[in-house]
Amino acid sequence: MPHVRSHRPGFSMIEILLVIAIIGVTATLVLPRVRFDNSRVDTAARTIDLVIMAAQRDAVSRQHNVLVVFDTAGGILRTVWDANQNQSAEDTERERLTPLPEQIEVARPPGVSALAGDSTSALAGVPDDRGPMLLVQRSGSTDRAATFYLTTTRSMLPDSMLPDETVREVRAVQVSRATGRSAWYTWTGSQWKRAP
Repeated sequence: MPHVRSHRPGFSMIEILLVIAIIGVTATLVLPRVRFDNSRVDTAARTIDLVIMAAQRDAVSRQHNVLVVFDTAGGILRTVWDANQNQSAEDTERERLTPLPEQIEVARPPGVSALAGDSTSALAGVPDDRGPMLLVQRSGSTDRAATFYLTTTRSMLPDSMLPDETVREVRAVQVSRATGRSAWYTWTGSQWKRAP
């Protein structure tokens, strides 16, 4: 009986290397155009939203004020349990640190209008030596209504230094005084749009 050799179709090593090379060339052309700044700013807005929500939960359950301090220089949100109720973040009080993504600034770039005419910013409110602060009270409300603007370092450049097609990566997190709840908005290039 003659031995029949089965031929299984497949790819040769040269064909596989050729496909990998084509994918590599395509990736080097496309990846520089992909913008990761939007996802960074979205992450920062969601982080602030979650930190304020957790601070509200802690203030109600523990029945004492909780401070949310924006350490703008360090890029960190500090949640401080204000056990002595003096509205000041002290080194002896318990705190939780939450980092913000890299290259994020708490600021509103030039050329971006305030959200619904709101003139408050992250720099308003009770100051701390490390940055602006929001006080979440035992009832779950906050000491004031505030809007925190977030953007990338690149978006803070003057218009003359930005490419023409650039839309600034800006988000606004608006905190209600009565409920302590926050909602965030996206800058579309001409107006604010509420994020889902």
